[in-house]
Amino acid sequence: MTKIVSRPKSVLIPGCLVMACLALTACTGGVSTSKVNRVDGQGTKPVVYETDYDGQTTIQNSQDSKAKRQVPAQQMAEQRKAKKTEQLESLTTTPRRQPNDPIYVNLVPPVLDSKMQQAEKSKGAVERQIRSEFTFDPIIKLVVGDRSSSDKGKLRSAPSIADVEVSPKVSIKDVYVLQPQTGKPGKITAVIFEATITSQEPPVTSTVSETGHVLQNVEVSKRFATKIKQVILERIGPGIPAH
Repeated sequence: MTKIVSRPKSVLIPGCLVMACLALTACTGGVSTSKVNRVDGQGTKPVVYETDYDGQTTIQNSQDSKAKRQVPAQQMAEQRKAKKTEQLESLTTTPRRQPNDPIYVNLVPPVLDSKMQQAEKSKGAVERQIRSEFTFDPIIKLVVGDRSSSDKGKLRSAPSIADVEVSPKVSIKDVYVLQPQTGKPGKITAVIFEATITSQEPPVTSTVSETGHVLQNVEVSKRFATKIKQVILERIGPGIPAH
C-alpha cells in the first residue's frame, strides 16, 4: 500500500505568496521597489531601489544631502549662464562708440595723505599736475559733474555725462627698494599714486598704481596717467555705448 505524504501548509503558503508577488509585478509594468538603509558619515539614510521589467535599477534618494546640494548649484550655474548670455546679447544689440569717438572722463580731485599735503607747494598742485596729462589727449575728454545749489545753500551733484570715473589717491611713504649700485635693499622716501577706475557700461572696476622717488613726482605722475589711459582706451573704451 502506497503512503501519501502531504506537504505542510506552512511550505505551500510562502510559495503562493511568491507567485502572487511575481504576478502583481508583471501587472504593474514590471517595476519592483525595495527600501534599505544606507549608513554614511552623516548617519543612516533611507535609499529606495527601483528595478524595472528589463532589470534596470535606479536609486531614488530624496534625502541625500549631496543631491540636495547639487540641485541649487545647478540652478545657480544656469542662472549665471543665462545672465552672461543676456549681457552678451545686450552688448551685441546696443550700438558701440567708434574708435575715434571721445570718451568722457570725470577725474575726481585726488585724496592726499598728511605727508603729501605738507609736501604740496601750493594747494591743488598735485591735481593740476595729474589733469595736465589728459589735457591734449585726442580721445579722453575730462568733464566735471554739474553742481547746483539746494534750498539749504549746500552743493549737490547732478548726473554727469562721464563714461568713466577716475578716483586718485596720492601718498608719501618710506619704502625699501633694491639699490642699483649695490643690489641691496635700501629705504627711500617714495610718492605713491593710486587710482580706481570705474564705468557703468561696460561694468568695469580697475585699479592702477605707480611708485617712485618723491623728488621725481612729475615723472611718476606721467607714468601713472599713462596707466590710467591704457585702462580707459583698451579695456573700457570698446564697450562704451554710442552717444
